Amino acid sequence: MEKLQRRSQSKDDVPVELIHRIQSLLSVEEAARTCVLSKTWSHAWSTIPHLRFYKPSQFLDEEKQRDHIKFMDRTMSKYVRDNIPIERLDLKLHVRFVNVAYKWLRTLAAARLKELSIVIFYDSDTTRRKRKRNLLPGEIFTGKYLHTLCIIDSRVRSKLVTINCVSLRVLELIFVKISEEVLHTLFSTCTLLENIKLSYCSGLKTIKVRNLRYLQQLKLETTIPIDVLKIDDVPNLCLFDYDVVYEPIKTFNTASLTSVTELSLHGVTIDVAFLDMIKSKLPFLEILKLKIIDWTMERLDITSCSLKRLSLMYFEERQICIKVYAPKLRALCYSGNTIPSLLFPSSSSTTPPEYIKVELYLSNPIDLFFFLRMTDLLNLSSKFDIEIRYHIREPLNMDVNDGEIRWFPIPSTNVQQLSFYTRNQTLIDALLSICRPKYITIFCDSTVMGFSRKFFLLMISRIMANKTCDQKKMEVKNPYNEKWQVVKNSSIPYVDDGNLKLELKPNW
Repeated sequence: MEKLQRRSQSKDDVPVELIHRIQSLLSVEEAARTCVLSKTWSHAWSTIPHLRFYKPSQFLDEEKQRDHIKFMDRTMSKYVRDNIPIERLDLKLHVRFVNVAYKWLRTLAAARLKELSIVIFYDSDTTRRKRKRNLLPGEIFTGKYLHTLCIIDSRVRSKLVTINCVSLRVLELIFVKISEEVLHTLFSTCTLLENIKLSYCSGLKTIKVRNLRYLQQLKLETTIPIDVLKIDDVPNLCLFDYDVVYEPIKTFNTASLTSVTELSLHGVTIDVAFLDMIKSKLPFLEILKLKIIDWTMERLDITSCSLKRLSLMYFEERQICIKVYAPKLRALCYSGNTIPSLLFPSSSSTTPPEYIKVELYLSNPIDLFFFLRMTDLLNLSSKFDIEIRYHIREPLNMDVNDGEIRWFPIPSTNVQQLSFYTRNQTLIDALLSICRPKYITIFCDSTVMGFSRKFFLLMISRIMANKTCDQKKMEVKNPYNEKWQVVKNSSIPYVDDGNLKLELKPNW
């Protein structure tokens, strides 16, 4: 009895601030259940300043949804009636119930709400008429204490009478229909903005980001190129991410990007002017990520005195030649359909990066020249990661004898991780003949579900058959406890047909 009493006292000794912090990590329903722990927890639950009305998108049972909405309605009514402050409100609900939620947003707009997140989802039966009902109340843009606003899958009125969220620091609009007039009014009013993210927002052909002197991150994602993109007077902008899915990026001004340290462009055509921008107009650039559509030169000459990480993606069959002048470069990642030709000028100030990662998505049959280029590539860096996706099952048209390719007598030992999505056994033999990776990850194609155990056993047998691999010390990671265990007689009893990944640690 004394032990139970001491336990009860210890729960009451927990500070209310800490209880609020714990409850804020839970949904409102889950937080409500903590009130049974003690009187202190019960009181804390009734005044928690962070409310999360969250249901996963697959939760579409109408009766339970209505119970959830009634619970939300009662909770919000109590907070408003008792004048209990709400600092953060997270809403995720079906479009058919938005009117109930929006009713309370109008009431809370004038309160001291600091963070607001709204996620609306639909099911396949949702009609166009119901989708049009999802019109955000303009009052949410009048909260002068609002610090963070995240809206997903909603519509904003084409004209707003008042925008007064002058304290706004973070603005995220994802799948939101908004007019250019409203967006630019937001930008001109919310001059303290630090982080802007616009993802797949319809109705935007012109975006002007001006006079935001505190802006640090700007992320734009769209399926349709923006006709006019102007960025002016953003002296503290550190990250600029521009992603166009289907079309190449159109020209945009770079005069205000001089402070950028991380630049990510997905869908860019590289020409002399672009390379000159990287070289001379971005003096603080440290991270560069490019998804290349095309280039107008025979070779890509990337020059940057400040660059530390370079990531390139090019998914065409054309061979790409890249020459990099970057004395501070530490890591390079490349993704594409062919092995690139990488050149690093040999001088005291420019050397190959310490780490290189290559991801290859191969759709054509592999020949000997593929492994010749791969071997040349492996000689450039001290640490390598390789990931290969190859779905052609026909044997390679080359001589692989007992796991050794005659032209590669000394395998590379600098490969840290070798990952492959393939069922081509001769490809695996050939890869293990040119390199000795510290770790091997095998992915089983989801289309062969039900055969993954048999497939993995076959792959282990192929690797252990390699003469240079110590069969007694081959280890495999148990996917259930993440521990390494020695493979015995090529058996992996804990791997079933539901596993699509196998991680190995060979001992060469």
